[in-house]
Amino acid sequence: PPPPPPPLIPAAKSFAANEHSHERCEAARPPHRTRDRQPRSLPAPDLEKQKKAPKRHLRNALTHHIMANGQGWRPYTETEVSGGLQWMCFMLSMILFSFYTFQYRRRTCGWEVIYISGVESIKYVLEIIWADSSPATVRLTNGTVAPWLRYAEWLLTCPVILIALSRVGMAGEGSYSRRTMKLLTSDQGTIIMGVTAAYSKGAIKVCFFFVGLLYGFNTFYTAATVYLEAFRSVDDDLKGLVKYMTYCFYSSWCMFPILFVAGPEGFGHISPAGSIIGHSIADLLSKNLWGIFDWWLDYQVTMRAMMRMQEEGDDDNDNEDKMSGAGSEALAPAPFTASVILGDPQGSLVPYYTKAFSKLPAKLTVVSSMESLLSELEDMKAARQRVDMCLVAPTLLEDEAFDRLRAEHSVKIVVYVEGLAGIPEESLAPFRERCDDFIEAPARGVMVDESQLSQIFYRHAASLVGPTASLEAHMAAQTAILLQIQADIAKLSHNGGAMPSNTKGASLMAY
Repeated sequence: PPPPPPPLIPAAKSFAANEHSHERCEAARPPHRTRDRQPRSLPAPDLEKQKKAPKRHLRNALTHHIMANGQGWRPYTETEVSGGLQWMCFMLSMILFSFYTFQYRRRTCGWEVIYISGVESIKYVLEIIWADSSPATVRLTNGTVAPWLRYAEWLLTCPVILIALSRVGMAGEGSYSRRTMKLLTSDQGTIIMGVTAAYSKGAIKVCFFFVGLLYGFNTFYTAATVYLEAFRSVDDDLKGLVKYMTYCFYSSWCMFPILFVAGPEGFGHISPAGSIIGHSIADLLSKNLWGIFDWWLDYQVTMRAMMRMQEEGDDDNDNEDKMSGAGSEALAPAPFTASVILGDPQGSLVPYYTKAFSKLPAKLTVVSSMESLLSELEDMKAARQRVDMCLVAPTLLEDEAFDRLRAEHSVKIVVYVEGLAGIPEESLAPFRERCDDFIEAPARGVMVDESQLSQIFYRHAASLVGPTASLEAHMAAQTAILLQIQADIAKLSHNGGAMPSNTKGASLMAY
């Protein structure tokens, strides 16, 4: 039942009680001061404090998280920081993977950094989603819990990092040397011993950890010899980059044993989330930042080596011209030229082919797409100029307008392919119907084979050797071929009779 209503108080009685209460309050109030009050001055604004306020808010935004109820800020937990670092490592690895892939298509990047960034991005995706699941995290019957995903990523990426390290300061892909084998062997020993120590307890853990340290010391010593040799061999303006690579390598790789000892695998002074934070920072330095340094140093060394090779080739040609004497000057080719169009969508091979075609009686025109190639052919056809050969990239064969090129223009199509010698004939057979010939493309650190290019050029240059060519053009072409053979024989005799390559030997036999 509802509670009974409160008793009613007469209005007169209530008013009288209020009057008496008001009189008592007035009597207890102290009298007012009769002297005039002076207005209190406000403190001067603290300008330094106002300047620091935006920095303080930014620092709070970086180190604190707004509470769910909107009642203030709280510091980020270790789990939240570790998750943020994992996402940052994943996004940075994906960006670098895309960048390195683009550079590899332009023949300005090795395969190592692409592989490292790709595996790193996959690892962080798996770690973010299935970090606590099996087999990403292994739980043994003795109570040991260890992150197997992290150790698997070390086994996949560390050997590739050391392969790239073993040729720091060397131009081109290089070859595996004794120091490469030493780095790989010692690194495998370090990782295996470290994983075994993580799955062990007590004195056995300590023993395997110190054995892994011995392997690690050998890795560090061999890496120091590589960096020292690279520092002595590179140009002066690249020595600072070698120093930065050294600092980045040793500072990051030394973090891993420290995190092992202090983390859950060792004495447990660091929580699992704190261990993830430390390993994420170490990965940013040892894989992402070091990979950028390695790519840039390799690019600079390779490009400069190719420029030196070009300069040496020009000097050799000048010396051969001087040794040939007046007889060679009498055999100089007449000014008859053939027309060649180079289709290079990436534009990375234009300098090499421009240099190579400058030594041939050819006028080179460069285009970057199939549409521009067709437009150039239409313009030359309208001007009644003959195009002898189109040297194009393999990607242009897959263009939809390629059939129009074959149907409307009677021009020889030559496709440059990287690694042509290693491609079986069965793989090339479907493409022979769409083109007339193939030629080896200059790879990273490898120049254009001028003998093979001359052979391909004079085979298809109808303006010089075709049935409609003039007698003077035939004589010019034959003279140029003889001069090319003379230059190749001079190079062979300079090398002591050793054939430089199978491709060049085939070219001489074709002559």
